[in-house]
Amino acid sequence: MHHFSPAFVDRFHKAMNDLQPVSAESIALFLEQFDMVEYKRGDILLREGEVCRHLYYIIKGGIRCYMHDEHGREINLHFYFEDEFASEFKSLRMQEPSERNLVCMTACKVMRSFRPDYLPLFSQHMEFTQVAFQFFVQLFLQEEAHSEMLQKLSAEERYLQVVKLYPHLLQRVSLTQLASWLGTSRESLSRIRARLNN
Repeated sequence: MHHFSPAFVDRFHKAMNDLQPVSAESIALFLEQFDMVEYKRGDILLREGEVCRHLYYIIKGGIRCYMHDEHGREINLHFYFEDEFASEFKSLRMQEPSERNLVCMTACKVMRSFRPDYLPLFSQHMEFTQVAFQFFVQLFLQEEAHSEMLQKLSAEERYLQVVKLYPHLLQRVSLTQLASWLGTSRESLSRIRARLNN
């Protein structure tokens, strides 16, 4: 297992405390279950049809989660960045083949834990159960907000939501990927941006 610097342990502890207060002892125990891994841009962490077996925590870089529609087009579902957990959580939990893919959008430095290594902690320590609950509540709310945005707002209104609420996506995600996440075409998004910037 990897030895993490005190500065990183503090950074990780703060991120966990933002979800749910956790003791330093529990943080140390949790980090013992992780190794440090580096990936190149384009590296595939999970292909649809595979069973997800790893939990990732991003130290540096970005990971996207996507699936394919009936025409084979990519539908981007989620973007993960620094100080966020990333995985295909349904497949990870149920240990069933995933319908989604995980790929590195950039070179990535991550902590990676194998499911059998970290899972026992959740039955042995209530703190981990509470953190996991808060994490999945947040994830559910994010996905619900994204779904409502697609259903209720026009393409232009969706783009303005990104500008207001997720400005980091404009710098870190390609126009094609952002358009897919917004449920529109790259061409439509380009026209919207050009019109708003004039």
